[in-house]
Order: sequence, then structure tokens, then C-alpha cells
Amino acid sequence: MKLDGAGWQSLEATLHENQSNKTITDTIIRHLRELNADSLLIEEDYIDRDFSEAYSAYYAKTFRRHSKLCRRILVFASDVTFLNPLNDVQSAISQLEAQAFLGQIILRPVMGAPINQVILRTPPVSPPYEAHLLVKGEYRAHVMGAELRVDGVPMTQQDSRVGACAQATIWVAARHFHTRHRGPWLSTVSITQSAILNSEHNINQVLPAGSEFLTINNMVSALRAAGQEPLVYGATGLDSATNLPTWGGTLRPEDIINRYVDSGIPVIAGLKYANQAIGHAIIVTGQIFSDTPVGNLPNNPTRAVYCAAYYANDDQIGPNIKVATTSSSKVGEAPYNIADNIIYLMIPLPNKVFLPAEVSEAISWDILEQYANLWPNLKQVQSADLGQSAAVGDSFVDEFRNKRVIARTYLTYGWKSKHRSIRNNLPNKVRNIIASLDLPRFVYVTEFSTLDLTSSKTKYERRILAHSVVDATAKHNGGNSVLLFYAPGFCLTHSHDVSGNFTQNAVVVENSEPYYPKIRGENDFSHFCTS
Repeated sequence: MKLDGAGWQSLEATLHENQSNKTITDTIIRHLRELNADSLLIEEDYIDRDFSEAYSAYYAKTFRRHSKLCRRILVFASDVTFLNPLNDVQSAISQLEAQAFLGQIILRPVMGAPINQVILRTPPVSPPYEAHLLVKGEYRAHVMGAELRVDGVPMTQQDSRVGACAQATIWVAARHFHTRHRGPWLSTVSITQSAILNSEHNINQVLPAGSEFLTINNMVSALRAAGQEPLVYGATGLDSATNLPTWGGTLRPEDIINRYVDSGIPVIAGLKYANQAIGHAIIVTGQIFSDTPVGNLPNNPTRAVYCAAYYANDDQIGPNIKVATTSSSKVGEAPYNIADNIIYLMIPLPNKVFLPAEVSEAISWDILEQYANLWPNLKQVQSADLGQSAAVGDSFVDEFRNKRVIARTYLTYGWKSKHRSIRNNLPNKVRNIIASLDLPRFVYVTEFSTLDLTSSKTKYERRILAHSVVDATAKHNGGNSVLLFYAPGFCLTHSHDVSGNFTQNAVVVENSEPYYPKIRGENDFSHFCTS
């Protein structure tokens, strides 16, 4: 179907059919227009695996008869009307696979909540903002023998007969881990079943049990069924005037979200509204960057200071919506924001990670301060061996002392960290050290940059001056968990020697210069070299 004037009207009417929440339809239509959608391929009588499980668990057991047949809408940015009439099948299928596929919408035959699944590319953002969908996988749709692919993250609308917003967010996380990391495939039904294995009495206040809400404990159980170990953060209280969450100490929800989403980990965020007892849950999947910091810099600032908003899937609003970081942000599509409304955060971590990201980052800040204190003496004693590292180190230490250094921490595989570092613009001496360094399966990397090397620059123009690699499987090891620290003129490592002893080594590095930050999804730095 061509998306001309009549086509858009027909699509809108189709999405509004049986829909009790028109906001979701409006969001999908708006995003499709922003993506310049051109035509649709509509498949009637589509059997969907997710809805088949919901049908077996609930709808097949009710007196009222329900259909299990769904409708699938495949969306393209190009014209696919060449499929009608279908004369040369082989040529048509090859041509279809070459089209710009934007994603798919699967509609279930359910009153009130027909959006079974929607996965779309993220719409572009306007300068000076920069969009990064960081939690994504490659999803495939098969039709008429053709295979269509789209990178994104799916969303489902909660159907209160079988699940609530908690299940909807866990479903997104579980589907991402299944698609990207070969985790178990879970439906909304199986998520609810896993959540209530160790049942709490209050979820049996509704039937089916767990269909209208889950507790934090239930959500933890369900995420463990997805093969992840949840780490939970919570607000420290409620503001007496606004009744909104407050986060005490050094933890800020935007920093927490930034670290884990930057690691490709979906973050479940619990929302608290002013003067409302019932909250909501969304799942955060990416970042909307500003070219300059948003607001005043806190102590030990993170790259979150550049985040004007975050991408999230909200089963009451739609997919890939922009959630403002603060109430003053100019970017946002939701009636809530990160700083004011987050009451808890749930991070589905891999089972072998035993160190929270903020602890790793604090260790990295500590070793950076040690380096800054050591630098004057190091420069004096090793001046003949530093070359241009002396000037670069002086400038970096001055920036650190003036609180103009920005940290960026993310979780990654040890081998991927090594893979990127060897291909980065590092001195050969440092690359050789990294090549022979033993790393565990998971590490935290903290990159240190400055305001001047980050602000008002494109992602390929940004540079970093130092980084650390911290053992994510360590706990209570302090500085000994730092496996590598590199800064201008200096490289420190911790490794096992031939006898199995954990030893520390430090070397002076000549001719250090700014190098490249990681860009998620890119395993080399060819775009930096050609920019």
C-alpha cells in the first residue's frame, strides 16, 4: 500500500482500531512520517509466536471466542507496489530485499491493546542534538521467501489480561538479550510465570495473578529467568513539597542510566508521579546528546552532562520516545523526566559482573588523581624519555585540576576492549603492552576527556587523553582491580606473572597524543581517520 494521503488515513484507522490508548498510535504515525515511510506490505492472518503463547495461556480458556490470527505491517522507505501484480517472483523478491526496510508492526486481535510488537528505526534528530540508540539488535522479518532486516529495539503494549508495564519492560530487555546475546526467548506469559514462582500475596489480589502489576521482587525473578542478574538502585526519599523522588549522596539517576545504556544494557526505570500512588515503568535504550553540557557540572562529571534526553520505550506512549533529562530540557516527548520522576532503576547485568559501574568509575578517578599528583615528579625525572608527552601531560593535569575532565564508563568484553585499543591511535609501546595483557570476560573501561575535546564536536571529532580498564569480576579489590591505566607519558598494568602472582608494572611512554573514544557498534576507528 502506497502511503499517499489516503494511505496514511488508512494506516491511522488500522492502528486506531480496537485501540484504547490513541497516544501510541499518534507516536507511531509521527515517527513513521519522520522516517519518510513510503509504502507498506500488509500480511493478514499472521501467526505470531508471542501472541500464540498469550492465546494459549488466557484467550483460549475464556468463554468468548477469540482469534489467534494477527496482522503484520511491514514498513518501507521506498515504493514496494511493484509486488502487485506479482509476475516474476524471483526478481520481485530480490528487489524487495534491496528496499529500505524501516521495521514492522504486529497487531493482535485484542480489544484495548492491539499493539503486539512494534520495531522501527529511530527517527533522526535535528542539530545541535545527536542521537544514539545504544540498546539494539538486528531483527529479521521473513515474507514470501525474502529476509528483511532492521536494527532497533522492540516494544510491546501492555495487555492487562496477561501483563502490566513491568512485564512489557522485562519483555523488551529479554528480547534484546535473546536477539543480541543468544539469551532465552521469553514471552510476556513466561515472564509472568517466572515472576510469580515465589509468589507474594499482594499480586494475587487480581486475576490472573501478576497480570496488572509486579513487585520489585517479582521483576528480579523474571529477569533472572532471562539469564541476567539484576542490580537495583533506589531513590533515598520523597521531597516533602513535591512528593517526587530524591536521590541522596553522589548517585544521580542520569549518571547511572548513562553508564549502563552506554554499555548496551537496557535500563528499567520506575517512575513516580507527584501525588499519585500508582507508578509506571519504562525501559531506557539510548541517548540524545547536546553539543555542550546541560546545566552546571557536578563533581567528577560524567558524559551524562551532555545528555539532553534519553531514548525509551514506554508502553503507554510508544517506541523510541525522547525522555528529557531535566524539566528544563528542550528535548522531550514524555510528561516526565529523568531527574524528577525516577524512583528506582533496575539493571539486568551479566552473571559474571560483580562490580557496579559507579564503583569502577570511582576507582578510576582515584588513580587519575594519583597520576596527577605523581606527574610533576615523573616529568622531572623522566624528561628525556617523554618527548611530546610532557606538554600533553601538563595540559591534561591542568584540566584535571581545573575540574574540566569528563569521565565515560561502560561495560564491555575484555577481548573487545583489547581489540579496539590495538587499533586505536595509541603509542606502539602501549599497544604492545595491551596485546599481551590478560583480561577477564568483562571489564569496565573509563575514558577521560576534557570539555575542549568534547564540546561542540561531532562524534568523530571527539578525542580522549586517558583511560582505565577495571576488572568487572572483582569486588573489594580497590586499586588492584585496575588492570590498565594509561595517561599521557605513563602506563600502569596489573597482571599475573608466570608463578600466578598478581604484580604491578609501570612504564614511561613517549609522544602521547589525544586518541579516539569508543563508538558503540564500531570495532575500529576508520571513520575517525577519514573525518
